[in-house]
Amino acid sequence: MVKLRGEIYQELYELERDKEQVFSIKELNKGEKASLLSDIMFKSMFQNDERIRYSCRLLSHLLDMEYKELLSKIKLVKNDVNKKYNTDKNERCDYVAEIDGSIINIEINNNSSVNTMERNLEYASRLYAKKTKVGTKYRYTQTIQFNINNFAFKGNEDIIDIYYMQNKRLIKLTSKIIIVNIYVPKLRQKYYNEGIDSLNELERCILALIEPNIKLSEELIMGDKVMEDYVKEAVEVCSEESFGESYDKEVALQEQARNDGYEEGLSAGVEEGILSSKKEIALSMLKDNVDINTIAKYTDLSVEEINNLQ
Repeated sequence: MVKLRGEIYQELYELERDKEQVFSIKELNKGEKASLLSDIMFKSMFQNDERIRYSCRLLSHLLDMEYKELLSKIKLVKNDVNKKYNTDKNERCDYVAEIDGSIINIEINNNSSVNTMERNLEYASRLYAKKTKVGTKYRYTQTIQFNINNFAFKGNEDIIDIYYMQNKRLIKLTSKIIIVNIYVPKLRQKYYNEGIDSLNELERCILALIEPNIKLSEELIMGDKVMEDYVKEAVEVCSEESFGESYDKEVALQEQARNDGYEEGLSAGVEEGILSSKKEIALSMLKDNVDINTIAKYTDLSVEEINNLQ
């Protein structure tokens, strides 16, 4: 790539990956719930209007807004990103919500490839580019992207790393694009090395969401009613047959990727497997004469996609 004359800098992507405390999506044992790092678990618990309070709880620790105000203002919106060209395939963010005209995007990243990180940056850019007309002028949309990363970098010890567009004097060019990287392995490392009392409220919340151990999750969020409800409902969701089928397929894909020793393409493979599982579930529901709008609600498939299955 081209560099500016006289400028010496290092890109985050150039740092060596730190593989310690990376979380594996695996078969659940007694006393465990699925981690939020699981694609199917994330969709079940966060991409759901009826469970919006759980993502609000996490965001209340990250944004300068109290939980109750967030809950009254937040609205899940379509997670499709704008196509650049008509020939582009549909692409979806993991989570997109609107608060006071700003867009909040959460991405779950189990793959540490440069392509994954640059794809996320592209998503943030496209969300920002969704212009809103105000009178005779256009206003670009503030986009804050939270990347929950199941990987870390050697030499970067921060659990939470915030990126702005700013100059050497730390003057921001704009606050309308903010990228926040959350490194799960660094958080787990802090917990195992320093204990539960070393964690702040945000760190406890994140760890309770990602750790499968139910007892530990309950200990982490003791006294937080919203998160206590999350753990209870997460356990209930994991016991549902339809969830179990999708989760088992995700585990199998992850295991295959680990055995084959590659990361590139893992996210796409997991997505494909989950989509296939959703279609199978939708077909079963159609055979039982379930209303098509109900099927769409519980499978995250569009009515058009469901109709095409028949």
